[in-house]
Amino acid sequence: MKKTTGLLLTLTIALLSLSLAGCGNSASSTSKDSEEPKFVNGKLTKEFELKTPTFTGFNEFIIADLKGFFKEVNIKPVYTGVLAQGSNLAQSVVRGDNDLFGSGHPTNIAVARKAGAKIKIVLHSMVDSPENNKLHMTWLVKDGGKINSPADLVGKKIAVGNLGGCVDLLNSEFLKQNNIPKDKVEVVVMKDELQEQALRQGIIDVAVVHPPYNVKAENAGGVKVLTTSFDIGTKAGDGTIGGLAVRAFSEDFIKKHPDVVKAYIVADLKAQQWINDHYEEALKLEAEYLKIDPKDMAGNIYPNQWWVKPEQVQWWIDTAYKNKLAGFENPGEIKAEDLFTNDLNPYYTKELAIPANK
Repeated sequence: MKKTTGLLLTLTIALLSLSLAGCGNSASSTSKDSEEPKFVNGKLTKEFELKTPTFTGFNEFIIADLKGFFKEVNIKPVYTGVLAQGSNLAQSVVRGDNDLFGSGHPTNIAVARKAGAKIKIVLHSMVDSPENNKLHMTWLVKDGGKINSPADLVGKKIAVGNLGGCVDLLNSEFLKQNNIPKDKVEVVVMKDELQEQALRQGIIDVAVVHPPYNVKAENAGGVKVLTTSFDIGTKAGDGTIGGLAVRAFSEDFIKKHPDVVKAYIVADLKAQQWINDHYEEALKLEAEYLKIDPKDMAGNIYPNQWWVKPEQVQWWIDTAYKNKLAGFENPGEIKAEDLFTNDLNPYYTKELAIPANK
């Protein structure tokens, strides 16, 4: 009986040891799986799922995905659905519904931060161009209609995609350049993809659209160009920077996932440069992705630079103050250096060398 009891005790201890060893292995595996990916030799040590809105217009993120640039750095894009630009997108990033603020401009970030959203620019994106299929925005009116010059805008409805962003800024600047008080026009917030039909039906008098909706409307006929963002920006001091877009993350995301931000910057910059070097191919790829007729496709170009330049951000702030955009009532309150950081840009910090051919 004593032998049996001893044997049972021995077996119990052995099984308990195996059980504990199994738990130990499981805990070790879980700990390993939850480890934050590291940025080593230009890419992450493990895959990271990056949440972003589903894009409805030309964007370098699409190219970075389609060409495998994100895969090269171990980022897997997760598309969360269509979401408006500007403050709505900033709020979704702060909440964590999206990780990336991938469609907007310095003023969007400034307004969001002033409202308490801790979000910060980590990279520049597109700039403007005078070429029709590379323009940032186009002001369209009916061909043969009542608007033939800026003076005809008084009392008319102008559609903008959102307030506080690029359309709001440059439309205000356009009115100012032509001595038209803001209260003499009616600004209507409307998505770009809805504006062409609204213009043709007379619901609005001016459509202000980004590519590819400008080229699509022009190809269909019956509309004409009143002005462009490049022309407005040029008169305001810099036609190119008048198209400057930015990419941002919440400060919480930056703190938790700094190496993911580094990898994102590498992939996005590669996409930007690839688009500049293969523009027509980029248009075809984006047209197929967005399910748009290739003849109606238009896009954007990117600056040959590798990190955010403060003077470019400052241009937007100064122009916003000059036009007294909402949130920009007190000059000097918003500073460029508060809106962005280059600290996680591996080219700026020299963690990576700028490609020799660039």
